[in-house]
Amino acid sequence: MKVKSLKSDPGIFQRAIDLFECTQCGTCCQGEGGIYLSREEINRISQFLNLSQRQFLKKFCLQKNGKTYIHTREDGYCHFSKKGRCTIHEVKPAPCRQWPFFPPMLTDQINWETARNSCPGLTPFHTLEEYLSQKNKKGS
Repeated sequence: MKVKSLKSDPGIFQRAIDLFECTQCGTCCQGEGGIYLSREEINRISQFLNLSQRQFLKKFCLQKNGKTYIHTREDGYCHFSKKGRCTIHEVKPAPCRQWPFFPPMLTDQINWETARNSCPGLTPFHTLEEYLSQKNKKGS
């Protein structure tokens, strides 16, 4: 079941992000996911951590399929997750900034349910329409 079309309403993605209130549960920071980094993000995070790019890559990343990914600690969480909070929040990579609103999550109910079941910030909302119809708490 299609819920909305990003093509017919490109503002959906930004509205979803603007409305989101993270519960800082840390669930999204668990698991070896697809947190890949651009060269700009590698540079930005390295500088933020006061590390050379080489040190940052060696300590926190892995190369896979031609891309650089942040790998997880032995407990399965991102190296930069501490008690549900991101220690590099100011410079976190695009996939982290977008979660839980990757475009496919906003295009059909099954994908919405996947996001909703893994993110307490979305749990109260049964559909994307219900989520988007909430009063914008950030004043837009």
